[in-house]
Amino acid sequence: MIGSPRGKLAALTIVTVAAIAFPALLAAAWLRVALDSSVPSISRGTVNSGSLEHARMIPPWGPGFSTYSLLGSALGRQYVHANVRDTLIAAFAAHHTSEPERVFATGETGLPGGGRIRPHRSHENGMSVDIFMPVDAKNGTPRRMPTWPWTKFGYALEFDTTGNLGVLHIDFEALARFLREVDTEARARGLRIERIIVTPEYVPLLLETASGRNLGELATRLTRKPAWVRHDEHFHIDFA
Repeated sequence: MIGSPRGKLAALTIVTVAAIAFPALLAAAWLRVALDSSVPSISRGTVNSGSLEHARMIPPWGPGFSTYSLLGSALGRQYVHANVRDTLIAAFAAHHTSEPERVFATGETGLPGGGRIRPHRSHENGMSVDIFMPVDAKNGTPRRMPTWPWTKFGYALEFDTTGNLGVLHIDFEALARFLREVDTEARARGLRIERIIVTPEYVPLLLETASGRNLGELATRLTRKPAWVRHDEHFHIDFA
């Protein structure tokens, strides 16, 4: 029990460890950003079997986004090709201009040298990213996806077939608008979106929004078949 002497000691220990660990994780994450190479990135192979040279780290936060986990960031689980990083940062900033209260949570992307990043089955060549869904409260106010450790940093959250989880609801209009912004920024950097993975039941909900009806060719990049894990709390983008 938390009220017992033993419970109080355990709680105090957790708080103390967290207070010590936070600045260390913060410093480690930003140090990775500071140590990024200036040499152009080289992506080899495919998203399922590849490698990456001269990777770039997605910063822990910036206009319109923040990391899913300072621990994951500090451990180097958010590396991508330089053009992918620049595409995402620009897309987040563009969305932030029109919806400043919206903060996207960036998920796992890849390791500094690419290759297998468990438990993912892709993310190997710096051209894959996970981004958590934009969510709103019941009153329509944008909320950041909760990515606490006890939810496996957000990956264990389970939304229903209409995009609801408790007081949260996926904002499919914001998602469609953001995908268009990513597409625009990717093309400006010589990239294109090759695949967008969301759970299949969300595809019609996405396409029936105002921005979803204007996705054009981008709509064909949405997967219609289930992936090996349900992509309800986050969406996955492969670039080429």
